[in-house]
Amino acid sequence: MIREQKFGFNEISFVCQNIILLMVVLLRKPHQGIDPSLPHQLVALVAFCSGALLIGQPATHHPFLTSISSLIIVCANVFGIMTLLNLGRSFGVLIAIREVKTGGLYSLIRHPMYGTDILLRLGFIISHFNALTAMIFVASTSCYVYRAILEEKFLSHNPAYRQYMAKVSYRFIPGIF
Repeated sequence: MIREQKFGFNEISFVCQNIILLMVVLLRKPHQGIDPSLPHQLVALVAFCSGALLIGQPATHHPFLTSISSLIIVCANVFGIMTLLNLGRSFGVLIAIREVKTGGLYSLIRHPMYGTDILLRLGFIISHFNALTAMIFVASTSCYVYRAILEEKFLSHNPAYRQYMAKVSYRFIPGIF
């Protein structure tokens, strides 16, 4: 029996975000400095790639959870697109300084790209919940939080980034964290 695949808002928003991501990566500016610590860069890579560990997990097939999951995923992808467009050629996978961005979502929180990745993973595990996806989510989120701390430590050598940190108090959630 062949199972019919559906291409809905989740998939469309995901494809759009990844097309923009590919363009940004191919056209990005060279970095002005890069964190020389291999362990720090490994944390950054694990955070970035951790979503791939969720591929192939069985869905729960609960209609309400699937709807909530879809809504969260689409929102995460839209915020991700907004953040990528805001970052433009300053996007990077590794911990490096390119240009301090302070507009758009970056005027509210310091790490909207990581926040959208965490939100995307949350949306996915809601409709694919099991012990493994929960562990992957906790590990992935921990890596993103640790990456943000490591990145801020590295970027705080830049006076413009120190000013930005003084102006924008929250890493991931405005008014909370």
